[in-house]
Parts: sequence; C-alpha cells; structure tokens
Amino acid sequence: MPNGVMGSSATPFWNDQRSRQHGWWVLLALALLLYLPGTSTIPLMDRDEPRFAHATVEMMDRDTWTIPYFNGAYRFDKPPLTYWWMRLHYALLGVNELAARLHSIVAVYLTALVVARMARKLTQNASVGLLAGAAWLTSLQSLVHGRLCVADMPMILLVALACWALIELLTEPTLRRRNGWFWCLWLSLGAGFLAKGPIAWLVPALALVLWRWVFWKKPLPWSRLQAVPGLCLAVAMVAAWGVPALIETNGAFWKTGMGEHVVKRGKDVFNGRKFVPCFYLLTTWLSLFPWMGFALPVWRSLRANWTAQTSFLAAWFIAPQVIFFFYATQLPHYVMPGYPAFIVLLALAWQNRRQELPAVAKWLTLGMAALIAVGWISAMQIQQGSIRDLMGSALLVLTCVLAVGGAVACAVWKQGMTHRNTGLVCLTVVLTSLSLSLLGQQLRATSVPVRVAEQLGTLPSDMALHGCGYTEPSLVFYTNHTWQFTDDVNEAKRLLQQSGPVAVVVLKREWTLDRWFKGLLGTAPKGTAAKDHTSIVQELEAESSGVQSQKVAGFNVARFSWAEVVLVVKSSHLAPPR
Repeated sequence: MPNGVMGSSATPFWNDQRSRQHGWWVLLALALLLYLPGTSTIPLMDRDEPRFAHATVEMMDRDTWTIPYFNGAYRFDKPPLTYWWMRLHYALLGVNELAARLHSIVAVYLTALVVARMARKLTQNASVGLLAGAAWLTSLQSLVHGRLCVADMPMILLVALACWALIELLTEPTLRRRNGWFWCLWLSLGAGFLAKGPIAWLVPALALVLWRWVFWKKPLPWSRLQAVPGLCLAVAMVAAWGVPALIETNGAFWKTGMGEHVVKRGKDVFNGRKFVPCFYLLTTWLSLFPWMGFALPVWRSLRANWTAQTSFLAAWFIAPQVIFFFYATQLPHYVMPGYPAFIVLLALAWQNRRQELPAVAKWLTLGMAALIAVGWISAMQIQQGSIRDLMGSALLVLTCVLAVGGAVACAVWKQGMTHRNTGLVCLTVVLTSLSLSLLGQQLRATSVPVRVAEQLGTLPSDMALHGCGYTEPSLVFYTNHTWQFTDDVNEAKRLLQQSGPVAVVVLKREWTLDRWFKGLLGTAPKGTAAKDHTSIVQELEAESSGVQSQKVAGFNVARFSWAEVVLVVKSSHLAPPR
C-alpha cells in the first residue's frame, strides 16, 4: 500500500516527504482554525474556568507566585503551573477569555506534535504521523478541553512527554547515560506535578507496572531511567514551590489540596453526582469521537503488532482507566491522559488497515453523531422558546458539522488523504470554525454573569455584592470584584437595608435538562422549573426600600440549564439597571 495511508486506487496528496516538511505548520493551522474561533467570545463556563482565570488575576494583584486566591480566599484546588502560564498570557494580551484559555490551546497543539512524532517513529511514515496529530486535534474531548481555562491539557502534554521518554529509554537498543530523554522524563514529571498534582506521576507509574508485569512480561533495562537522580530532580522542582507554599499556609495547602481535592474526591462523590459503574468505558466512546469508532481495527492491529512499544501504549491507555475506575468522583476528562496512546495506536492501525471500512466503525460513528445531536436538541427544549430562539441556529450547525466530521473520518480511513478528501477535511474545518464563532456569540448573548456585569458597569471599591441562590464564580471574574455567596435570603435583606452601595443577584427560577426529562417520563409536571424562588424574590423586593431591580435570564452551558435571576441594586453611584 503506497505511503502507508493510501489505498492502491487513490492518488497520494500528503506523501511522506511533504508531511515531513510541512506537518508541523499544517497541525498549527488546524489547531488555530479549530481552537481560536469562539474562544474569546464564549463566556467562561462555571464553575472551574472562572476560578482559574480570576485566581491568576488575584495572584497578580497580590504580587505573589506561590499561593493562588479566589474571591479573596485561598484556592487550594491545583498547583501553580497553570496560573503561571496564564499570567504570562495576561501580561501579553490583557485579562480576557482568550488569554485565560490560551495555555490549553498551546498545550493541545504541542500534544499533537508529540503524538505525530511518536506515530511517525512507530510506523516509519510521516504522513501517518500527520494524520495522528490531526486525529488528536479533532477528537471531541480534545476540542472541549483544548479551549478551557483549566489545568488538564498542560498536564496531559507533560504526561505524554514523560511516557514518550519512557518508551525511548526502555526500548531503544543503545542509549548513552543522561541523554535528552532522561531530562525529558524527569523534567516532565516535575512540571506535571506542578500542573495537576500526583496524577501526572500515577499514570506513567501504573503504565510501567502494567507493561512490565501484565502486558510485556519481559525484563527491562531499569538502570537507564537513572531513578535516584531523576527523582531528586523532579522532587526538587516540586519542593521549590511546595515548601514555601506549605510554610505560608501553615500546611493548609497539603491538607486541603491533597486531603479534600484528591483523597476525599476519591472516597466521596463530589457536587452531588452519582457513582456510575463502568462510567469511563461508556464516556470514552464519546470523548474520542469520531476515532473510537475504529476501536475494533485498532484492537486487531495491536494484536498483530504486539511489540515492546505497542504493549506500552496499551498499558498507557489503560492506566488512567484503572486509576479512576473506583474513584468516587467521575468526570469524562479524568482519563484523558491515556488518550494520546490510543491515537498513536490508531495511526498504526491506519497504516495496516485493509481497504474496506468495518461496518461497525460506520455505525458507531453515525450513532455517536446522533447521540450528540440528541443532547443538543434536548438542551434546546429546557425552556420552550428561550434557547431555541437565541441558540438554535448555532447548535444546529455545530451538530451537522460533527455528523459530517464523522463521515469525513470514515472516508479518510478508507481512502487516505487524497486530493478530494483533503478538500473535504478543509471544508469541514472551516464550517466548524464558523459554527464555533456563531456559537460563541450566541452563548455570550445568553450569559447571566456577563449581562449582570454589563448592568452593574464600573463598580466603586466599597460596593457590596451578594449572590443569593445564584453562586456562579463567573460573577467574580466578570465584575472583577469580591462576592459573598449564600442561600440565606435574610442575609440579602440585611445587606439591602444597610447604607452604602450594594447589589444582590437572586435566583428566581431555573429550568434544567434532568427536569425536562422527568417531565417527558411523567415523574414531574411538564414545563415546570427545577427551582422556583419567585416568592423569595417578591419578598426581598417588598421589604427593601430605595432599590431598583432588573430581570436577567440566560443559558448556563456547564449545567445545561436556563436560569432567570433578579438583580437588585441599591446605590447612588450607579445608573438604574437597563
């Protein structure tokens, strides 16, 4: 099969030489087209994004590099690498959504380069490597987390570098001591811990255990890892930040950051979620859309090419699945550190594929596209009219693009990157960019925190802000002001009765997706709100003198809900809410 990725009847377009020369900028162009549109307009999604974004602002205001703060208090959720990276982008671009998310875009692109180089070396084919990098950039979970203001994508990049270094150190026939892979391994592990804590060490460590004693079962040249000096280097990197952080917080960073955000989440379900057995076996199919549709050819190719390298890739992919299988808090992206390994194995299957596309891949790809469509359409039904009028067009276009993307993936698998398929890929990417831009504009127009911040305008320093029943952290980012959040309406009344400027945001009603489904199933009245605090709002307005109120409604992407809040303002410094 010419060039490894071309059918005998197809004309090569991205041949090996062209891919070697231009692959890096082709992946860069693909990343820019897929990840920049909408990134500067889609509002920060509650609850993690605004916490990361504004914690960096507060670190800059306090002129500290050690301890992150959010809303005036310590934020112990994650180590500081992501905040440092965002701080650089804030200095270059100012404080905005694009600067807050740019580190994830850079990291997802660099991960694509790592995946492409690994696939290129495994298959000895640069065009296959290019397709692997493109597959990583076009996976659904990459498209989501590659544009979020969180710590996951930098950690995934560093885990990928560490695992790549392990493959090189333990499988290459001859390597000199303290070569570049030694530094790549241990520097990546040190930086990975600073990105998201111990998971950056657990994934490579468990991958090694599974590889040596389950999959490969052959002796390995462990001395090449230089574990003692390497561990000292990685621990020193962590300690350079960790020791001052522990001293400054009297040990609270370890107690809260590890005790609550790592250990406790493993034992107790977080944020009221329910534990679902085999959760990641199900969500991985959606996260790796459309490429998980080719899982059967990947499995067949892996069995036919069982080597030291491919068996490690299998162990790497499975390691996060094992780690989080019994972890109480379940989120689809937790197992993402293993996804680069699947994409590299996909590249090997791509090279060794037969001309015929397995029917299971077609049906799985179309089925996952249909599932995405059902999800978007269901979201549009949360409140009849509201979301449909404001967001229906953007959601419909994006759904169509995802479905077309699955079909294009099938065509590329069968025929390779012919001239025609290259044109189809370019067309799909452009349509995706346009739909993401449209979606960003629509989401911004329906964002409650953005609209509340616009209503409040420039705030005096002594302004008291209070969220009653509506506690979204985006309010802190978009107003750049400290908020007090509570569910106690009496506290809101007390604030409004005091002298001085004050604004209170009260949740009036909220329609949620699960409530809509319950209405369909007959377990709840159709069309009713999941939360209805209308009487509380009326009571607050009646008992507060000299105030002005304004209703604000919008869509919350993270919760898939439509919220209606009332902004109550008491201030001589502000114009009446519009």
